[in-house]
Amino acid sequence: MNPIIIHTDGSCETQIRLGGWAAVLSCGEHQRVLQGSATDTTVNAMELTAVIEALKALKQAGSAVQLFSDSNYVVRGVNEWLSDWLKRGWKNARGEQVANLDLWQQLKALLEQHIVTLTWIPRGQNAQVDELAQSARLTQASEATQKPLDDAGSVVANNATAPTVPPQAVSETHIMIAGSRYANREALDYARRVVRRVHQLGHTIIVGDNPKGVDMAVVQECRRLKAKVLVVGVTNNPRNGGCSHSSYVKVERDIYRAAGGHLYDRYHVRDRWMVDNSQRGVFIWNGDSKGTKAGYDYMVSRQKEAHLMTFALKGAHHG
Repeated sequence: MNPIIIHTDGSCETQIRLGGWAAVLSCGEHQRVLQGSATDTTVNAMELTAVIEALKALKQAGSAVQLFSDSNYVVRGVNEWLSDWLKRGWKNARGEQVANLDLWQQLKALLEQHIVTLTWIPRGQNAQVDELAQSARLTQASEATQKPLDDAGSVVANNATAPTVPPQAVSETHIMIAGSRYANREALDYARRVVRRVHQLGHTIIVGDNPKGVDMAVVQECRRLKAKVLVVGVTNNPRNGGCSHSSYVKVERDIYRAAGGHLYDRYHVRDRWMVDNSQRGVFIWNGDSKGTKAGYDYMVSRQKEAHLMTFALKGAHHG
């Protein structure tokens, strides 16, 4: 009998805690797709939920399953950490209760019903379920914005009356503005013009937390205009001070891994997160910066609208 092949993935918008999950089950020529979403969640919870729901969907106990996930948290949790957690009474090495305990307990029970091999794969090899999980998350976000709200911003009960959200609030467009740390005056002026245009359109800007160059110029203009913006970084606080009127998102380094499983540089991870949480991108390049060009190339590979604007520095070579 052919083994059952399962690919799973989870997705979560960190700031608003809306998530989605997906699983694709294959056996011979047959394939089944599962999707779902949740509120007030995390990416790790969504990754676990995807695996749980996939195993729940199996009709026969004792099924032979090869399960692939791009979540280091899930794969190492099952293959390396679970046995130690059980010995300690569901406590981690620090003596604290394991996070997502209810989900891990559900998963353990399901693993005991089947013969499951979990294997980590790079995100690029998990593209189908990645897109499905993001789609489920975006659907959840769209439905949430269409629910009537009371004056305090909470969801109104079904028997209450409230004005509906206007159509333009159904979906929000995120525009990523990225650029080189070493940029000339022309490039910085262009970055500020892009901020003004995005602000006029009512979109949300996503920008990094570099304290120099394009990132800094964008953040300063967002402060001046009180523009909608998410500043993104890898430290506990934004290095460029962020914007007091908006939010800061800290990206964990282990959410992306390269082929072979090794970790990317943390700012490479930050830039990938920004691309994956934006619909469009404007990359203001000094003609030399590898990071800016890599971000642009990644957005193109994700088949999203990306614009590379080059303002070359004369006689300078910077990373």
